[in-house]
Amino acid sequence: MCPPSDIRSPVTRAAAKVAQTSTEDASKLGPAHAKLEPHLLARTFTTRWVRVGDVEYDVTNFKHPGGSVIFYMLANTGADATEAFKEFHMRSKKAWKMLKALPQRPAATPRTADPDAAMLADFAKWRGELEREGFFAPSRLHLAYRLFELVLTFALGTYLMSAGHPMFASAVYGCFFGARCGWVQHEGGHNSLTGTIWWDKRVQAATCGFGLSTSGDMWNQMHNKHHATPQKVRHDMDLDTTPAVAFFKTAVEDNRPRGFNRLWARLQAWTFVPVTSGLLVQAFWIYVLHPRQVIRKRNWEEASWMAMSHVVRTSVIKLAGGYSWPVAYWWFTVGNWFAYMYLFAHFSTSHTHTDVLPSDKHISWVHYAVDHTVDIDPSKPVVNWLMGYLNCQVIHHLFPDMPQFRQPEVSRRFKAFAKKWDLNYKVLTYYGAWKATFSNLDEVGQHYYVNGRARA
Repeated sequence: MCPPSDIRSPVTRAAAKVAQTSTEDASKLGPAHAKLEPHLLARTFTTRWVRVGDVEYDVTNFKHPGGSVIFYMLANTGADATEAFKEFHMRSKKAWKMLKALPQRPAATPRTADPDAAMLADFAKWRGELEREGFFAPSRLHLAYRLFELVLTFALGTYLMSAGHPMFASAVYGCFFGARCGWVQHEGGHNSLTGTIWWDKRVQAATCGFGLSTSGDMWNQMHNKHHATPQKVRHDMDLDTTPAVAFFKTAVEDNRPRGFNRLWARLQAWTFVPVTSGLLVQAFWIYVLHPRQVIRKRNWEEASWMAMSHVVRTSVIKLAGGYSWPVAYWWFTVGNWFAYMYLFAHFSTSHTHTDVLPSDKHISWVHYAVDHTVDIDPSKPVVNWLMGYLNCQVIHHLFPDMPQFRQPEVSRRFKAFAKKWDLNYKVLTYYGAWKATFSNLDEVGQHYYVNGRARA
């Protein structure tokens, strides 16, 4: 739904002048720095530091494999990346070796000085208990079930196509095969399918490329920025969605300027699923953003899977339904329309209606997850299935590398931890999550329809 992170708006180009004056720590940051996007803010520091534990590591000349997300938690701005680093890289020995090889210095203040120190220490203890109980262990049997499910749903769609029901077939191709490819590739991106990063990335490339005609690597770069700082202005790419849709009442002013239309804003609750998600995002991702990414990076593995999605899936539809190539490709596109509506609508129910965080404010890993995402009926197996276990978003944000089928039970256990530390852990019903999402879309749309864009 978002453009790549290296496209700069007029605002950021103007604000880049601030970067000409180097600073060293958060105490020297002024109001103008708060308007900078993370990669531009990073340029204002002579030396860039990332804090993990009680040590700060010099990342000034480090080329991060995951891209610019490394700038989201610079110690120079007062951020602490301890939990983020540990959770994102729990299965990567290479990441830990690279970290230890960087120039380092002791942090100026100990972690015990953090107001959340006691809670974070207890969180680490509870996490260790979960790991010892096997909650982070992948299951080959569960992976086999998920892949078999993809084969079965694709076969069902093909059967319906051959039976002369192309619209029902497209719905199955999209809402079940395509969407469930989306759930599986998401787990592959988080390395929680097999526990072996290389294999997980192969599964992701296949399911994202063939099932959704997109690049898993591109998706990872965008999604990790959401995971690092959910609902944070100028950080979470899931918020940087204007003018297509505005999820909060300062979105037009705080996001990169791309135009604005009052009537479109007023109708966004109605257009978000069928038009914005199903048409605009699908077209931009499949035909522009993701192909451009694989070509730039010469990622021929993903390019091959993406090409196969167009050729093979259209061929199957042509043979099953007896259609011409243009008509078969039309039904291929309709299937993607269903998939993108299903995926983006369900993703949005987990966080877009929660409060946003100012770009210059830092909170702990636990508060990011609890305060800016929600869990949705984790005790209901049918909801777990419909949402590919991503209804457990709070737990998923706490433990992104945990196999997602294990998260409903962890959600149940987390209630005691949240009560102990007086955390506002929100569990919504499936209906309640949809209502909150569309009520927010309608409220924000009405705000912009009535008030327009605020003057600078």
